[in-house]
Amino acid sequence: MDALSLTQAATLIVAALLTSVAALILVTRTLREAATSATVAVADAPEVVFLFDGETLVDASPAAFRLLNATPLRGSDISRLVGFLAPRFPDLHDKVMASNELDALDMVSSDGLTRLRVGVGGGRMRMRLDDTPAEQGPCPDRHTFLALTDEVSVHRQIEAAMPVPVWRQLADGRVTWANATYLDLARQTAGNEEPETGLTRLFDVTGPAALASVGALREQIQLANEEQPRWFDCIAQPHGSDFLFTAIPADRILHAERKLRNFVDTLTQTFAHLDVGLAIFDRSRRLTLFNPALTDLLGLPPEYLISHPSLSQFLDQLRDQQLMPEPKNYRTWRQKMSELEAATVDGSYFETWALTDGRTYRVTGRPHPDGAVAFSFEDISSEISLSRQYRTDLQTSQAVFDGLDEAIAVFSPAGYLTLSNETYADMWDCDPSATLGETSFLDATRRWQEFCAPTPVWGDARDFAATMSERSNWTAEVRLQDGRRLSCRFEALPGGATLAAFAESAVTTLTLTQARLEPARA
Repeated sequence: MDALSLTQAATLIVAALLTSVAALILVTRTLREAATSATVAVADAPEVVFLFDGETLVDASPAAFRLLNATPLRGSDISRLVGFLAPRFPDLHDKVMASNELDALDMVSSDGLTRLRVGVGGGRMRMRLDDTPAEQGPCPDRHTFLALTDEVSVHRQIEAAMPVPVWRQLADGRVTWANATYLDLARQTAGNEEPETGLTRLFDVTGPAALASVGALREQIQLANEEQPRWFDCIAQPHGSDFLFTAIPADRILHAERKLRNFVDTLTQTFAHLDVGLAIFDRSRRLTLFNPALTDLLGLPPEYLISHPSLSQFLDQLRDQQLMPEPKNYRTWRQKMSELEAATVDGSYFETWALTDGRTYRVTGRPHPDGAVAFSFEDISSEISLSRQYRTDLQTSQAVFDGLDEAIAVFSPAGYLTLSNETYADMWDCDPSATLGETSFLDATRRWQEFCAPTPVWGDARDFAATMSERSNWTAEVRLQDGRRLSCRFEALPGGATLAAFAESAVTTLTLTQARLEPARA
């Protein structure tokens, strides 16, 4: 039983070994066939050989003709081929142009996949392209080749339809590829003549600054049939050891920038003659524009204003230099400044700042388009001083007016009470200050009539106040309900105003004096 088990195990091992050997032979045969087919493919690969007489192609292999015809570049035959190969063979242009009868070039592409051999003899140049051993292998099948061809065709259609110039450039400034728009510009710069090579460098974008790809570099080109140059924003993107450039037309942007600059200059010149200080902050609340009056009023150095401080920094600077009212609580002040900024957005900020040195500023904040705000600072110290002086004079005049024994009332040309003294209020038992500007001459005469015996004087007074032509002053006498006599005086004032004055008559005063003395004698 044990011997049988050992025999079966040995049989299984031998079978497995034979199976492994058979599989190894099959794999080896397959690999040999693949290697043989690859060798045949390489051996049957078409040669890529060019023969040039000067810059003209005089002969080439069929594959070489197909390669040159597939090149979208323009210019002489040798310049088209060199331009096509230059990205993979650095310094090829200089080496080819410097070749002579004794030179024989043998170069390997930068990717290590292609070998280029150049030989010169009899005044002609022979160039041959071969795959390096690392590249030798099975050629792509027909379907893969057609897919790659279709993809190349699509990419060429896209680059031909691009409305902006796009080109590929070496670090030394040589252009190795360009799209149709770039080539059209090259022809226009040459006066619509076909240039010697379609790879003329149109833009001066060489050197570290241009190739650093840190943003757009604005350049100009001059077309032969146009007076003004065209401006472009050139953007560089690294592409291996080369650079891919895109030129965006910038004429409209430049025109808009010039108009904006001229507009700002005009505003600046206009603002320079204003006595009101202006400070305009952009939507990020940075100072973007101010006029000389702002520095004169606030005493802020121009260097500080040119540094574009923020609104909060600007207000802090005003507070530090005591150019705004000193707050009792700093936190409350900061909150107020935040509200100030919000108020200017709604256009509702208006305040008068009374400074410690006696000056007074009127500060106004208004919104501007695109979220900007503008502050105006106006020195109204003289206006405030004049207003205060006027108020003092008015109070003095009113005090003198109230000290008179005669009751006086002044009515505007429209017939409304505008001024009266305390004697008038006491005599007619009223408070004209409460209804100043509302009491008409008719209302006043009705009040007077209530306190007096019937008389035609009030009708005549109403006619006098309503008359707009030249008027003559006149007087009259009326009797109060208690028997006292009043002397009335009506005068025409400048501008059509009317004055009414009342005083107890001398006869009434003498009678009252005698009445007081008689009981004393008795």
